[in-house]
Amino acid sequence: MKVIIKNTLTTVTAAAFLAAAFATSGVLAADAQPSGAKHANYIEKMPGSTVQFEMVAIPGGTLTIGSPEGEKGREASDLAQKKVTIKPFWMGRCEVCWEEFLPYVFLDQSQIQRQVDKLEGVVDKDGVSHPTKPYGSVYRDRGEKGFPAIGMGFPSASAYCQWLSKKTGHKYRLPTEEEWEYACRGGTTTAYFWGDDAAKAGEYAWFKDNSKTTTQPVGKLKPNPYGLHDITGNVAEWCAPASTNTPRAARGGAWSEPAAKLRSAARMVETPDWNELDPQFPQSIWWLSAADFIGFRVVRSVED
Repeated sequence: MKVIIKNTLTTVTAAAFLAAAFATSGVLAADAQPSGAKHANYIEKMPGSTVQFEMVAIPGGTLTIGSPEGEKGREASDLAQKKVTIKPFWMGRCEVCWEEFLPYVFLDQSQIQRQVDKLEGVVDKDGVSHPTKPYGSVYRDRGEKGFPAIGMGFPSASAYCQWLSKKTGHKYRLPTEEEWEYACRGGTTTAYFWGDDAAKAGEYAWFKDNSKTTTQPVGKLKPNPYGLHDITGNVAEWCAPASTNTPRAARGGAWSEPAAKLRSAARMVETPDWNELDPQFPQSIWWLSAADFIGFRVVRSVED
């Protein structure tokens, strides 16, 4: 996987974020960061494999998220504007790729503790649930090495974070919607993190106009001010809901969506038709048969 190194931003004003976006500095290995170490970018190496991924240090601060009523392309599903204060955290530079996700999906038989039903999947020796096998090809003809993992249900993405945490010793999770939008904006308050001009979308995102109707390898286009690649476009990214009563949503738009869906405030709220092609009963909670535009990236809190 290509790794592009950017520096950690330490201020919370939009001007400072944008000015510092493309300066460079070193990246630490994950095991080189003891408790209390500097909040800096690092590379996480997955034990027992050659797979690794980079985590970007997102500085804490206060920013307005959500969209104003007059924003072009605004939809009723957008969050109302509000100021949020976010603690520093780390976020994956890129979306989770198949190389990272498949070891979680396809467990070695020796790792399986018990096989349960379609809703509970397979439970490993650490008590972590794993998905039942997908209906059809796991890749869905959308690309393999270097491409984002796609089509997983929210339980799969959430349980992957639990598995990854046990495997690495670092507590990974899905971002909240507030964290996701804060990181996506990179200190900006315009409709897109690059400004208000949708015509520039092709420089930063794979979407309906340039994706050739499929996903693309991660990290090939320009990053946002924090150095995050594909934070808009390519695949929409699962976020943790605010409560059990809050509808699940994915953020960032996708390869299949128009430019308006790439706005920092845009949301895709889960609907039953995301799984309408699953012929099983009950339908799988692990895979979304008609949502090959869904993926995710991981975050990690500094205090963890």
